[in-house]
Amino acid sequence: MNFRKQVLENGIVLITVEIAEAGLNYSEQFKAFLNENSNQDNPKLIIDLAKVEYMDSSFIGALVAGLKHVLSHNGEMALANIQKDVNALFELTRLDKVFKIADSINDAISQLK
Repeated sequence: MNFRKQVLENGIVLITVEIAEAGLNYSEQFKAFLNENSNQDNPKLIIDLAKVEYMDSSFIGALVAGLKHVLSHNGEMALANIQKDVNALFELTRLDKVFKIADSINDAISQLK
Protein backbone atom coordinates (compact mmCIF):
# COMPACT_ATOMS: atom_id res chain seq x y z
CA MET A 1 0.00 0.00 0.00
CA ASN A 2 1.31 3.44 -0.92
CA PHE A 3 -0.63 5.31 1.78
CA ARG A 4 -1.15 4.36 5.40
CA LYS A 5 -3.84 5.66 7.75
CA GLN A 6 -3.57 5.85 11.52
CA VAL A 7 -5.99 7.51 13.94
CA LEU A 8 -4.26 9.62 16.59
CA GLU A 9 -5.51 11.44 19.67
CA ASN A 10 -8.65 13.58 19.36
CA GLY A 11 -9.66 11.76 16.17
CA ILE A 12 -6.83 13.27 14.12
CA VAL A 13 -6.10 11.10 11.09
CA LEU A 14 -2.45 10.66 10.16
CA ILE A 15 -1.89 9.71 6.53
CA THR A 16 1.64 8.58 5.73
CA VAL A 17 2.73 8.74 2.11
CA GLU A 18 4.96 5.70 1.60
CA ILE A 19 6.44 6.63 -1.79
CA ALA A 20 9.64 8.50 -2.70
CA GLU A 21 8.38 9.92 -6.01
CA ALA A 22 4.89 11.36 -5.62
CA GLY A 23 3.74 11.88 -9.17
CA LEU A 24 1.10 11.26 -11.79
CA ASN A 25 1.13 7.49 -11.18
CA TYR A 26 -0.17 8.02 -7.63
CA SER A 27 -2.07 11.32 -7.69
CA GLU A 28 -5.58 10.00 -8.46
CA GLN A 29 -5.20 7.14 -5.98
CA PHE A 30 -3.99 9.60 -3.33
CA LYS A 31 -6.86 12.04 -3.99
CA ALA A 32 -9.40 9.21 -3.59
CA PHE A 33 -7.65 8.03 -0.39
CA LEU A 34 -7.77 11.55 1.06
CA ASN A 35 -11.44 11.97 0.18
CA GLU A 36 -12.50 8.66 1.69
CA ASN A 37 -10.68 9.54 4.91
CA SER A 38 -12.16 13.02 5.26
CA ASN A 39 -15.88 12.57 4.62
CA GLN A 40 -16.96 13.06 8.24
CA ASP A 41 -17.77 16.46 9.75
CA ASN A 42 -14.76 18.46 10.95
CA PRO A 43 -12.04 16.10 9.71
CA LYS A 44 -8.54 16.73 10.99
CA LEU A 45 -5.83 15.30 8.76
CA ILE A 46 -2.05 15.28 8.97
CA ILE A 47 -0.20 14.24 5.83
CA ASP A 48 3.25 12.85 6.67
CA LEU A 49 5.55 13.48 3.69
CA ALA A 50 8.82 12.31 5.29
CA LYS A 51 9.48 9.66 2.62
CA VAL A 52 8.62 11.89 -0.35
CA GLU A 53 11.78 13.05 -2.14
CA TYR A 54 10.08 14.31 -5.30
CA MET A 55 6.61 15.68 -5.99
CA ASP A 56 5.14 16.76 -9.32
CA SER A 57 2.29 19.12 -10.14
CA SER A 58 -0.32 16.36 -10.39
CA PHE A 59 0.37 15.24 -6.83
CA ILE A 60 0.32 18.84 -5.62
CA GLY A 61 -3.05 19.13 -7.38
CA ALA A 62 -4.27 16.09 -5.43
CA LEU A 63 -3.13 17.73 -2.17
CA VAL A 64 -4.94 20.97 -3.09
CA ALA A 65 -8.10 19.02 -4.02
CA GLY A 66 -7.84 17.15 -0.72
CA LEU A 67 -7.50 20.42 1.19
CA LYS A 68 -10.57 21.83 -0.57
CA HIS A 69 -12.51 18.67 0.32
CA VAL A 70 -11.43 18.87 3.97
CA LEU A 71 -12.30 22.58 4.18
CA SER A 72 -15.73 21.93 2.62
CA HIS A 73 -16.41 19.61 5.59
CA ASN A 74 -15.27 22.33 8.06
CA GLY A 75 -12.03 20.46 8.73
CA GLU A 76 -8.33 21.14 8.87
CA MET A 77 -5.28 19.65 7.21
CA ALA A 78 -1.58 19.99 7.95
CA LEU A 79 1.51 18.72 6.13
CA ALA A 80 4.39 17.36 8.19
CA ASN A 81 8.01 16.30 7.69
CA ILE A 82 8.45 17.86 4.26
CA GLN A 83 11.90 17.30 2.77
CA LYS A 84 13.92 20.33 1.68
CA ASP A 85 13.45 19.94 -2.11
CA VAL A 86 9.70 19.38 -1.81
CA ASN A 87 9.38 22.32 0.59
CA ALA A 88 11.19 24.53 -1.95
CA LEU A 89 8.48 23.60 -4.46
CA PHE A 90 5.77 24.64 -1.97
CA GLU A 91 7.56 27.96 -1.42
CA LEU A 92 8.02 28.53 -5.16
CA THR A 93 4.31 27.96 -5.82
CA ARG A 94 3.38 29.91 -2.68
CA LEU A 95 1.44 26.91 -1.40
CA ASP A 96 3.38 27.28 1.86
CA LYS A 97 0.91 30.15 2.50
CA VAL A 98 -2.09 27.89 1.79
CA PHE A 99 -1.18 24.75 3.74
CA LYS A 100 -0.36 24.44 7.41
CA ILE A 101 3.19 23.09 7.35
CA ALA A 102 4.86 21.52 10.38
CA ASP A 103 8.35 20.18 11.06
CA SER A 104 7.02 17.12 12.91
CA ILE A 105 3.86 15.17 13.64
CA ASN A 106 3.68 16.72 17.13
CA ASP A 107 3.95 20.23 15.67
CA ALA A 108 1.18 19.37 13.20
CA ILE A 109 -1.05 18.09 16.02
CA SER A 110 -0.60 21.38 17.88
CA GLN A 111 -1.53 23.34 14.70
CA LEU A 112 -4.88 21.57 14.43
CA LYS A 113 -7.45 22.94 16.85
